[in-house]
Amino acid sequence: MADMSVQKLKPADPSRTLKVIGAGYSRTATVSFTMALQILLKGPVCHSGTASVAREEAFIKDLIKIMNLNPTEPSAAEITKKVLAKQLAGYVGVTDCPCILFSGELAEIYPESIVICTTRDPAKWWVSFQETSKTVMKPWLVVAFQSMPSLRYFGKWIEGLRHRHAVVYNNGEWYESGPDHLEKHYAYLKSVIPKDRLFFFNVKDGWGPLCKILDLPIPDEPFPFANDKEAVKAFIAELAKQALIRWAALFAGVGGLAASAFWLWRK
Repeated sequence: MADMSVQKLKPADPSRTLKVIGAGYSRTATVSFTMALQILLKGPVCHSGTASVAREEAFIKDLIKIMNLNPTEPSAAEITKKVLAKQLAGYVGVTDCPCILFSGELAEIYPESIVICTTRDPAKWWVSFQETSKTVMKPWLVVAFQSMPSLRYFGKWIEGLRHRHAVVYNNGEWYESGPDHLEKHYAYLKSVIPKDRLFFFNVKDGWGPLCKILDLPIPDEPFPFANDKEAVKAFIAELAKQALIRWAALFAGVGGLAASAFWLWRK
């Protein structure tokens, strides 16, 4: 079974390059797909949503920077590609938001890579996406995360995601997503990825179709089906717990300093 804990770490060998750009939208089993790619490609695969809050601060800050760029600016494309190449050095694959919103740029940076978009029934996807959004978008989380490295940029990361979302799907204008958003995403991919490099895959089909796309033998182990929704809930709950513990420690420290200062003043 692939290890998702690699999302916390910079790849050990920066000379390795992307072989697969996982372009499936969030909540299309991107965690399962990430784990499957790690098994097949025998290397670290960046689940960019998780890595954004798990890796060092430079990672999330760089992604926020390029998500907020105006694509009409002359240097925007160059800056974007430079940042992506730097932060994804050493990975053999990448999945999930926000990197799926740079699929075209990634395909140009890595011309030998292929693009695989995970798919799902639109109606079921929308229900699942809304449930996950409610978990992740709670306003108090932004406040709680202010005590944590990397996570303190979570609010700005969400804002950047919204900006890039508008740029990619609606010419810079924000719009409310719905069940038809997956079709918009597929249309975006078809507009920026050459036809012979773009593939679509449903994880419910298991190893067979994926291994055929990659021209690799089927592994002698079960396909890593993960409960993405529960994984997200557990991940956010653990991060919130860590943040609240840190706040408690900070307040305890402030309280201790105040008590010491009062005692010294009384003396």
